[in-house]
Amino acid sequence: MTGLHNRSHPLRDVLDKELQQRTFPALTAPCRLCQFMLTVSPASRSSELSLMQQLASTQGSHFSETDHDINLSLFGGTLRFEKHGEFSSYVFIQPGSEKQLFDDPLDFLPSRNWLDDVPGQIFRVVQLSVVTPAQLKLNGNINMLFNPDNCISSLLAGNKARIWTDFQKHAEGAGRMLLLDQGLSPAALGRLVQQLFDLGNYRKLSLLGWPLSRQALAKLTVLEQQLSDITQRIEHKKNDDEHLLNEITTMAAQTEHLIADTSSRLQATAAYYQLTLDRIKSLDENPIEGLLSLQDFTERRLTPAFRTSESVALRQNALSGRLGRSTELLRTRINLKLEQQNQQLLASMDKRAKLQLNMQQMVESLSLVAISYYAVQLSDKAIYALGHWLPQLDTAYWQSISVPLTIFTVCLVLFWLNRQLHRDK
Repeated sequence: MTGLHNRSHPLRDVLDKELQQRTFPALTAPCRLCQFMLTVSPASRSSELSLMQQLASTQGSHFSETDHDINLSLFGGTLRFEKHGEFSSYVFIQPGSEKQLFDDPLDFLPSRNWLDDVPGQIFRVVQLSVVTPAQLKLNGNINMLFNPDNCISSLLAGNKARIWTDFQKHAEGAGRMLLLDQGLSPAALGRLVQQLFDLGNYRKLSLLGWPLSRQALAKLTVLEQQLSDITQRIEHKKNDDEHLLNEITTMAAQTEHLIADTSSRLQATAAYYQLTLDRIKSLDENPIEGLLSLQDFTERRLTPAFRTSESVALRQNALSGRLGRSTELLRTRINLKLEQQNQQLLASMDKRAKLQLNMQQMVESLSLVAISYYAVQLSDKAIYALGHWLPQLDTAYWQSISVPLTIFTVCLVLFWLNRQLHRDK
């Protein structure tokens, strides 16, 4: 055994435990259940953990931070707690039947102020009564329990159960579901009840994105109209490109801010919508002629809201892409203008270089005259000095010869230096 333990994957026990969690307890009809669903912020999870640990310890059980659910015996009934990503649910189960199928949901609690210590905001409260065919006959007209305009009824679990609900809050402050057990095993009945609770929870959670989608649609319409106006100005070149680029950059920042505010909620909406569809499929529902089924209700009420959220996500991404393409277009135009300016600058610099070269050649010509002048003066001084030491020297004759010789020599030297400089280049 020690060898097997040493070779175990580090997540082996964690994953095995995860597979065993979220298993609803077996149920026997008749019974009554009430679920309190609360949205819980991450900051409130520690107080929730402390509450559940205290409840578990009073019942001789243990609840750790990694646990996601627990079943506790509580005042002749059962409390089932489930922890999810952004919500938690408390399901109180009372076996047996009562005269009234639906009553004040606070009567299920250990005390009427018990929820005051529970962290989170109440998001959904629903009562579910599981009855047998004999008990159903005793309760008379079922239609009196639900709104006839929105009443939903269908056969579930291979026609072994039937559901009635209207998906609305009644006078006692909770929703109502009536489930007729027609031969389900206790384990199958427990799974069916859990699927019905999950269906209602995920359906309502998927609607959280709808108000946000409506707000985002108004902002998207304004941003799209602004982008259309800017695109027309880009086409007709009515404004400076840099000014237009600043406008588009501001719009892009607003769009990204909108996406950041809505993307997580819209993604959660899509996930909850898919979970809702999965739960409907798992119910193995068969519609009853003339009555609205769970699938019909979802398609008529929930799907349009989801499509709205889906369209917001698509329009946001499309707007972000259009802004990116418009930005690239303006940047390309600005870069082309900069290249044209650079070419004009280079042409101007080339023209200036040619002017400087011409001036340099002119200066070189003038330098030939200046150098020749000074060379002639130096040669004249040299001949005059030699005449002082050599009185027989004909200074006038040599001065007349030195002028052309000096000029010729200077020309030859400058020509040679010029060729050497060009050869080095």
